Amino acid sequence: MSEADAAVFEIFPWNRNFETGIETIDEQHKVLVEIVNRLAWHFASSTSELEVSHVLDELLSYAAYHFKAEEEIWKATLGEQEMVQNHHDGHQLFFVQIQMFRSSDEPGEKVMSDLFSYLTRWLAFHILESDRRMALTIKAVERGVPLSEAKNEVDSELSGAVSVMVSALLEIYEKLAASAMQLMREKMARLRAEDELARLHHDNLNSALEKQASEHAEQLQFLAYSDPVTGLMNRNGILREIRHVMQQEHLPAESFAVISIDLDNFHKVNARFGEESADRLLGLLARRWKDAIGKAGKLARISGDEFVVLLADSGKVEAQLKALRLTAEQPFMLDGGSVSMAFTAGVVRFPHHGADDGDTLLRQADHTLFRAKQEQKGEWLFLDADAQRQSVERQRLLADIRAGLAGDQFRLLYQPKVCLRTGGVIGVEALIRWEHPEKGTLSPMQFLPALEYHPLMISIGEWVISQALRQMTVWDSEGLALDVGVNIAAVHLQHPDFATRLAGALARYPHVAPQRLDLEILETAALGELDKAGSIIRECESLGVTFSLDDFGTGYSSLSYLKKLPVRTLKIDQGFVSSALLNGDDRAILKGIIGLSHAFDKKLVAEGVETMEHGKLLIRLGCYHAQGYAIARPMKPEKIAAWKKQWRPYPEWSAGEYVK
Repeated sequence: MSEADAAVFEIFPWNRNFETGIETIDEQHKVLVEIVNRLAWHFASSTSELEVSHVLDELLSYAAYHFKAEEEIWKATLGEQEMVQNHHDGHQLFFVQIQMFRSSDEPGEKVMSDLFSYLTRWLAFHILESDRRMALTIKAVERGVPLSEAKNEVDSELSGAVSVMVSALLEIYEKLAASAMQLMREKMARLRAEDELARLHHDNLNSALEKQASEHAEQLQFLAYSDPVTGLMNRNGILREIRHVMQQEHLPAESFAVISIDLDNFHKVNARFGEESADRLLGLLARRWKDAIGKAGKLARISGDEFVVLLADSGKVEAQLKALRLTAEQPFMLDGGSVSMAFTAGVVRFPHHGADDGDTLLRQADHTLFRAKQEQKGEWLFLDADAQRQSVERQRLLADIRAGLAGDQFRLLYQPKVCLRTGGVIGVEALIRWEHPEKGTLSPMQFLPALEYHPLMISIGEWVISQALRQMTVWDSEGLALDVGVNIAAVHLQHPDFATRLAGALARYPHVAPQRLDLEILETAALGELDKAGSIIRECESLGVTFSLDDFGTGYSSLSYLKKLPVRTLKIDQGFVSSALLNGDDRAILKGIIGLSHAFDKKLVAEGVETMEHGKLLIRLGCYHAQGYAIARPMKPEKIAAWKKQWRPYPEWSAGEYVK
């Protein structure tokens, strides 16, 4: 395929959702979209490292011109507003990231993949949300609307249905970036086949060649709906089959079934035998499973080690899964040895209320599979009626949270942490609340569980970090210097760009010393990923921030965490503290945790100090730092200074003594 072909290769076609309404900026944005599409074409064509370098140079040249021109437009109307400076900081991080790609020692194909993923996210977020917000603000100001009112007007315009649309597009482009490389290769193959087919028609070849053209058309059909590694259907193929079923009239409820299957520990096969042998195993497994299913259903491979089964008789799910398990357990002979496979599965029977299309069914099956991997890996779970209802409610709640985040409905309260003996304030913990317009103030337990392992949790986490840093600057201006602890979810900590995005947040508040920001993570946030979590923590600590291990003692790998995770502070779960006065076992556990912290030279903070007696007990056992209702309830940031002036510890605490 020629360079001319590359010019029309569109993995991300330009559409009006990208338009800001400012013609000069939109024309420059189209240049970036064209670069991304050309990069996709190069990657699909196995371009050389020299061509990768050329693309990076072109991106730097583009950014140097576009960012300067764009910022001049913003400043001309908005001056030196904080939103303009934040936009500038985002541009600077773009330069830093591209320079990192240039200096990378990774293979060219890996650099290509990472660069493509980064530019995809930049297109989706920076242009679709940030630039549109700036442009709408300028237009309002140019109409004579005061700046503060203009911001509120834009926030209102981008909330509600528009905000949900933007958030949905962001999520779509995030998912597209993760699978785009495979899609590009398939599209390139289809384009080559189409070119050949067009040539055959153009040259008016004889009937023999017309037959060949027909075969090419069939090949196009295969590429669109089939997996090239196994010959099975791909995601598009199985979706087509599911839709055909759902279009049938008078289909008995829950008569069919969709089964989402994930091979357990398949990464170990890749590591031991190599990618080529791993692909051969997938091909062998596919043939075995296709024979085992026979005419009873359809089989598809939708990603690396994930399969989907469509069964025409939901009453035979158990028998079919047992047959698949039996065939997978039979050894596969590969170069260098043999291996057997196990899997985990999630099952959804349909049709049922709450799923009226194939995409929803697959999402429900994937979610059920995820629960199975968390609760009983190596087995299978069914989506029951209660889970169906919860799935529908969760989708509604997620949409509501997106609207709430866009509509500035979330707030941070702060709970002080003190030294029990001296009364000194050692910092505060940031705690999120949702000021829901209809339901009132909601605690984290009323909405955060729905976000677990969902990408929206990352948006919430980044908002909390940014708000905490902003509040620290406000307190600093008032002469109130406080360290702030922020809770970080597992899905947020393990995001590939966590450290980079954290660096960007810190850069926007240069007057806040990074060591004053403490990131609190749960033991379960790193469960099974200790080495990865440790690496992320060390990378972030190089920025200056500190880490605490929250709710310590509630997990079941505490010693491993103490040995492998470079955290500075342990936070004792409030459950041990609140019951230690009456329960000897909890008191023994509490004493053991305190002993561990001393042995590993970790700082210690106890949660849940609700009475004077709790504080006395902690002091006796050797724990002097704590938080809880006996000290202060979570409060609005503007009330912290007044509380600090009047705060005094109980006299009994200052008289307490440590007893081994």
